[in-house]
Amino acid sequence: MTEVQKRLQSELEKFQAVQKDYQKCVSARQLLDGQLNENSMVKEEMDKLEEGASVFKMIGPVLVKQDLEEARQNVGKRIEYINGEL
Repeated sequence: MTEVQKRLQSELEKFQAVQKDYQKCVSARQLLDGQLNENSMVKEEMDKLEEGASVFKMIGPVLVKQDLEEARQNVGKRIEYINGEL
């Protein structure tokens, strides 16, 4: 009987390890989905801007003026990266 219990305990530990890995993957996926949604919304808003509009990027506690086209490219690259990770 103890051999069966040891095997059962071993299988239970394997299952718990797989379950933990699964939860990590789910959390990572949720984070990436949130980032993709946020960046997609930013892209939509930036597409509505007229050429020459002022765009600012937050770096720490400071807002730094950024070129509109550069900002669009950065957001596009971020979206591509996130899609690649998904």
